[in-house]
Amino acid sequence: MWPNLILGGAPKSGTSSLYFWLDAHPEVGSAKAKEPFFFFDKVNRFNEKANIHQHGLQAYPSLFDHVEDKKVVFEASAPYLYSRSALQHIPDLPSAPKVLFILREPSKRLHSKYRFNRYKLHNKTGDFRHYCSDQNGHFPAGQHVEEGFYSRFLDEWKKRLPEDRLKVLLMEDMMNNPKAFLVSLCQWLEIDPSFYAHFSFEKHNETFTTRSGDLHKKAVGWIPLVPEFLREPLGKLYRKLNAAPMPAPSAQELEWVSMLHDFYLPDRAQLQAQFPELPLHLWK
Repeated sequence: MWPNLILGGAPKSGTSSLYFWLDAHPEVGSAKAKEPFFFFDKVNRFNEKANIHQHGLQAYPSLFDHVEDKKVVFEASAPYLYSRSALQHIPDLPSAPKVLFILREPSKRLHSKYRFNRYKLHNKTGDFRHYCSDQNGHFPAGQHVEEGFYSRFLDEWKKRLPEDRLKVLLMEDMMNNPKAFLVSLCQWLEIDPSFYAHFSFEKHNETFTTRSGDLHKKAVGWIPLVPEFLREPLGKLYRKLNAAPMPAPSAQELEWVSMLHDFYLPDRAQLQAQFPELPLHLWK
């Protein structure tokens, strides 16, 4: 089974919520793992059992061999937006999948990613300014900052995909009116939008502080082993055991976010030129 939809990022832009909302639709089926990372540029703990580098393209359909009689079969790996391997292989898959990217105002996305890494995973990030600097200490610079130049990455995807197979949307638009957002998306995917008329749009993967980052990383690995009907109650239990109050952003962090907002304005103009229909006025 080959997928006909790829949800490819950007990270910390509502991809988890959109994944679960789509996966709930009766005409939609998803990969065995929420984020298989099959086409990620590196082998990591998410894709060590199935990836393009060690197992070849022939291993990819096995991620979907449990899906039957679904109009839309998809996976969601947020870093695909930035992955050279994904760009190389996904446009030429036999199923000619549609590719969906959902973006978030880049300075807020970057700050959210920083807080996720610092407080949820307990990675050694330093302060936010350090996180947004290169090895020589230049701010803003470095890999994390470069991820916010959406137009640069999407330009490559536009070259590789025909217009009817590529869609770019905004997290802010999705969160402002999730029902209208999903109805419009259903029309693009050619599935019944009425499913979302009375749907409960619960948010997923919101950043919270964990008492143990190691426990959280293990818990993420256990998710594919948990039956679907047990995931929600076990998730609530897990939060009671491992969640702690999230510290408020410092005034200095918010100042740096404001600086980054202005820093990204030229790329926003490029993005608007690439995709004139995007409501980028929502990026306040």
